[in-house]
Amino acid sequence: MSRWRHVLSETAIGLRRNLLMTVAVVLSVAVSLTLFGAALLLSQQVDRVADDWQDRIEVSIFLCDGARCPAITDVQQQDLRDQLDAEPVVAEVFFESKQDAYRRFVEQFEDQPNIVETVSPDALPPSFRVRLADPEQFAVVADRFDAFPGVEQVVDQREVLRGFLDIAGLIRDAALLVAIIQLVAGAVLIANTIRVAAFARRDQTSVMKLVGASNWYVRLPFVLEGMFEGLAGALLAWGLLRWSVPQAISRASQQVAFVPFIGTDEIFGVGLVLAGVGLGLAAVSSLVSLQRFLDV
Repeated sequence: MSRWRHVLSETAIGLRRNLLMTVAVVLSVAVSLTLFGAALLLSQQVDRVADDWQDRIEVSIFLCDGARCPAITDVQQQDLRDQLDAEPVVAEVFFESKQDAYRRFVEQFEDQPNIVETVSPDALPPSFRVRLADPEQFAVVADRFDAFPGVEQVVDQREVLRGFLDIAGLIRDAALLVAIIQLVAGAVLIANTIRVAAFARRDQTSVMKLVGASNWYVRLPFVLEGMFEGLAGALLAWGLLRWSVPQAISRASQQVAFVPFIGTDEIFGVGLVLAGVGLGLAAVSSLVSLQRFLDV
């Protein structure tokens, strides 16, 4: 117990002696881990949206309404419906009239009246919304029904999803790259701080080595200093994410009601990851910086 008291006492003394550098390290690690945590949460959000939308992806078969091609007849429309129902790759078929399409459009853009005013009910064509048993089988439906009488266009909604996921992926990768660069900078700052502390106490550590102290006993206070700084930065980063992410999700959910968002469980899980990364990064940086101060 006396040895542990000495180690903890030396750790506290080292933190107080280099208070400004300790604060700088904690803030640097907090910024790095905040970006890293945000990238992880963004990745989880993208995966959740992809999983949810993958199950709801539809093929839109827009019907001619007389504006750009001869309007589809009732017989053609019924024939198309029957063939869609009989198609093995089709799971469900929904008909959406011009009025239904306009009503859905108004609901989606109810907070943007300027957009709604530019579209009239007659501007949106009727369509069949087709959900496939396997979204990868879009080509089967497109090849068979694209030239069907009364069909104007067959649209694969996966293209819209793919574009969204590509953009989100680029943002996530950019945030992760910046976070990794910041983590490296934080590791270097931790290493330099521990090196300065070890150099300032080089006479003390030399005496400890001469009287028989082991390398681990000499280096442990410095390693604990670095780990304290890493953990403090991780806790600060998690606090920032825990405060800001729910607010951002709350505002986004009010604007986009059809997107599933991550919850507190994901934020808590990322907090554990940040704590582990902060402690591990600090421990490794401290150990590497102490190698030259272990020999007398």
